[in-house]
Amino acid sequence: MATSTGDDLVDPTPQSLLFSMFGAYLEPRTASMWSGGLVSLLGSFGVATVTARITLNRMVHRGLAEPHRNGRTVSYTLTPRTLHLLEDADNRLASLVAADEPPTTWTLVWHGLPDSRKPERSQFVKQLRFHGFGQMQDAVWAAPRDYLRQVRDYAELLGIADAVAIFRARLDDDVVPAALLGHLWQLDELTTRYRRFTEKYRDVGAGARMSDEEAFVACTEMLDAFRSFAELDPELPRQWTPHADARDDALAVHRDVLGRLRPQAAAHFVAVTAPESGAA
Repeated sequence: MATSTGDDLVDPTPQSLLFSMFGAYLEPRTASMWSGGLVSLLGSFGVATVTARITLNRMVHRGLAEPHRNGRTVSYTLTPRTLHLLEDADNRLASLVAADEPPTTWTLVWHGLPDSRKPERSQFVKQLRFHGFGQMQDAVWAAPRDYLRQVRDYAELLGIADAVAIFRARLDDDVVPAALLGHLWQLDELTTRYRRFTEKYRDVGAGARMSDEEAFVACTEMLDAFRSFAELDPELPRQWTPHADARDDALAVHRDVLGRLRPQAAAHFVAVTAPESGAA
């Protein structure tokens, strides 16, 4: 098993690790992946074989992956829903780079999803958090960006558009009460997380050459940790938040590590998950 780079900033789940792999290494994203290879890759992070297979089965059950059988070999392709989620994640994480422009439009979202629609409610709220929405009240969420199209598309994808209302809002001036920002987001904690990310990953891959598996594990762990900022960072302008400098440092580390390790990591992913790998 490859060695981890240190204590995790977040506790990655097998599914989140898979999504980080798909987003960074799967080209094209419609390509087929050998199930045994995916199980083996998760094993590099200490995920037991039975847990890995349960995770893949759950992804099929949730409409995130589609299995294909060729004799005794099972491969998976990503569903349109997963492709949509990955593209959405690409756009969300890329926008962190340009997050210092003052927002002109806020998005407010209300949902009326009862317990009978709890799975859809959970997925919808998770996606709102991924776009930096903060919770104003039980069923009301706010983000300092125009996310009307993204929220509408995802509500339609989940089949809950009948229970979701989306509003565009504008501020009366350029000042937002600090109490409101503190109610919506934990900005001090976000600053701490960015700094921990920078400290942990800044020198990863900069020393002795890693094996392909070691590069794959280190790069994927870094990517998974970085993805968590999408759920935490509302992309506030610099003058509204204490974490802008810490975010800049983390973004620089993210770019550097990707530049050093992604080629090796992607090559390892492709070699292990190629459908022909399980044909023997």
